[in-house]
Amino acid sequence: PPKQILIVEDETNVAQALARALTMIDENAYQVDQCASAEDALKRLRANHYDLLVTDLRMEGMSGLELLEQLPQISPTTRSILITAYGSPQVETRAKLLANAYLPKPFV
Repeated sequence: PPKQILIVEDETNVAQALARALTMIDENAYQVDQCASAEDALKRLRANHYDLLVTDLRMEGMSGLELLEQLPQISPTTRSILITAYGSPQVETRAKLLANAYLPKPFV
């Protein structure tokens, strides 16, 4: 079965580009869902299993870091990546504690 990936990104064009990039690798290998808020992501994580969560840092309402803080209780086997255009040493340090990977935007 394909790996289930949830992209949490409030910029639709970024979310769509990430989803396209993943499905271009192998369209049968990944099932990619998208949502625009951490609150929506929490609902989806409670209802479905995801192998990977890719979340932006800065979004309306709850931040990506706050979402990552809750992830182990909701879905302990889900791996995670934090992406942001607003990185700082503090954000990177926190991300390394909460996420499996940290990627600054724009992606190179």
